[in-house]
Amino acid sequence: MYKRVIALLCCIAIPAVEAQVRVVDSSPQSVRSGVNRQQESIDQKTESYNQIQSLQQEISELRALVEEQGHQISRLKQLQLDNYVDLDRRVSLVSGNSSVKEQNTDVAVDSAIAADTSPSPTNGMSEADEYKAAYDLLRQRQVDQSLVAFKDYFKKYPNGEFSANSCYWLGEIFLLKNQLPQARDWFAKLLQDFPESNKVPDATFKLGKVYHLMGDKKRAKPLLDDAAAGLGDAARLAKQYLKDNF
Repeated sequence: MYKRVIALLCCIAIPAVEAQVRVVDSSPQSVRSGVNRQQESIDQKTESYNQIQSLQQEISELRALVEEQGHQISRLKQLQLDNYVDLDRRVSLVSGNSSVKEQNTDVAVDSAIAADTSPSPTNGMSEADEYKAAYDLLRQRQVDQSLVAFKDYFKKYPNGEFSANSCYWLGEIFLLKNQLPQARDWFAKLLQDFPESNKVPDATFKLGKVYHLMGDKKRAKPLLDDAAAGLGDAARLAKQYLKDNF
């Protein structure tokens, strides 16, 4: 009887011990599994940190880009204001607000307009009247309307008495509007098609300025040097522009 009780107790104790052993199993495979989970957690944290660092770098770069664009916009606004002031000054010369000795203005053109009374067969206006109408719009600061009128005049009179002047004012208007390619084309056209015009010195300076604003210093410098070598207002402006930018 005693032996049967001992055998029964052994049968009960052995499974309990085995169960306990299984619960606290510390086999190499289990250890490796725990290490792998820890490594995965570390890798995930490292990846998240790297992503945060990358985002912070991108934000910093974007902030710098926005600041740079802000500076460029401010510069363009100032340039537009400067161009408007310059255009206003030149237009005012013809209105008698500056010395009559100032060169390269439209004073001679106004005199020619007053003398020209030949009508156009299409609308009853002479060539001079049509030019004067476009120019008056500019003097009245109606820039967009003046642009259309000068274009219409030039289209009708590509080799007219005031075509060179129209080229010049179209270049000035586009420069005022910061439409540099169009300004370049009109100033260049004046120099190419009307080399004897009294607007050549001004157009030379303005074309050099336009090229510089477009980032083409190679083309800008010779034109500015040429303008600076002359006389009058264009030469003075070209010299100052060279001093400030080269």
